[in-house]
Amino acid sequence: MVSRSTQIHRLVTELETIIGVSIEATYDERGRRWDLHYSNGPTFAAMRAHLTSLAERVGLAVELFKLSRIVQDNALALQAVRYLRTTRTGPDRYAYESKLAWEIERAARDSDHPDRPLDEREAVLSARLLATEGRYTNPQLLAERLLRPDHGLAALLADDLQEARPGDRLWAAEYLSARYAEGAHRAAWQRHLQPMPARQVLEAAAADPEATPAARVAALTLAPVVRAALEEELAALDRGELDLITAVRGDNAAWSTVGAALHLTKQGASQRASRLAERVTSTTR
Repeated sequence: MVSRSTQIHRLVTELETIIGVSIEATYDERGRRWDLHYSNGPTFAAMRAHLTSLAERVGLAVELFKLSRIVQDNALALQAVRYLRTTRTGPDRYAYESKLAWEIERAARDSDHPDRPLDEREAVLSARLLATEGRYTNPQLLAERLLRPDHGLAALLADDLQEARPGDRLWAAEYLSARYAEGAHRAAWQRHLQPMPARQVLEAAAADPEATPAARVAALTLAPVVRAALEEELAALDRGELDLITAVRGDNAAWSTVGAALHLTKQGASQRASRLAERVTSTTR
């Protein structure tokens, strides 16, 4: 007959397979129960559900177990990076600092596997953040570090942006933002890695007589992005103007009225409407 201890160790092994993290199982003589400790992994509620299902299947009372989940420093650092990349700083830095600390702790507590990055950028930034703070990281310490002047996520990129990467639009936007962002744009870039709008950094680089070779390459990389956006705006203006001409004519207005509004002759207004219709038709194909 299989002993209870063997049953429990088998259960723990199966639970480890299900959740994908290691579990330290120790018997508490005083409490007459098994303490199960694990790091990061599923939320406490999810872990409890898995444990309950397995225990019921093998005929063990779930009360035999006490779960303890430890959220490690790497998970806190990663959640800090994730939160800052997806939110924006409030006007009061110190109030936001407390909110950020709370959000880091909440996200780590309520997330399954809070130490697993969503992408390579998140992994790199969180590893560097953890390295700058050393061990015994806590949410308040991370919030203070990330919201200090001239700190934030951008500071963690170190010299990554210095090597020109022609055609890499993310690099181009970030390199130019690091060089030219000011005021609110500077804060958004420095703390949250939010680049400036492409058109603004392109204009900043074009107006800079001391632009670096990398800045010129970055600006050229973003030029097609800006052109495409402008073309979309112009297409929208064409559609809007054509709709207005059609509406005015629908009010029984003469071409002379349309021409006066556009500072054109009535013949010119009619020709403009024809050209707009051609452009709108060509851009909707």
